[in-house]
Amino acid sequence: MNKRKVALGPGAASLILIVVVLSLAMLAMLAQIGSRNDYSLSSRSAEMITRVYELHELSERRLAELDAILVRCAENAEGEEYLKKVEESLPEGMTMDGNIVSWSEPLDNRNMNIEVQLNAPGEMPRVEWKNYKLQVEEPEEDWEW
Repeated sequence: MNKRKVALGPGAASLILIVVVLSLAMLAMLAQIGSRNDYSLSSRSAEMITRVYELHELSERRLAELDAILVRCAENAEGEEYLKKVEESLPEGMTMDGNIVSWSEPLDNRNMNIEVQLNAPGEMPRVEWKNYKLQVEEPEEDWEW
């Protein structure tokens, strides 16, 4: 029997080496593009979450203002007189309908709409959350794909 030897010359080995190096370079480039996109998405998400928490902070501060008003009004009034004093003492931007106080906290293109129900004077807690919704007016320009 005749045995044949397959011998690869220096040209074939160089060609295989070039293919391997190009494949590794493509994989590295794809990994870099993926990581850059992940970083961009996480940065935008962190920015959005920061804005939402700013709105939460603003609404909690306004609730603290309302609570101070309720304490002051409860010292001097009862029943319908209490609700009337509270309505007269509300800060700008807050509205009252019966025993429901509502207000809105705007920040950029987001809007936090809040409604709380007033409890009877002397009752704890003084207010109960009824509505706490975040609305986005229009999508941000940099979020378009």
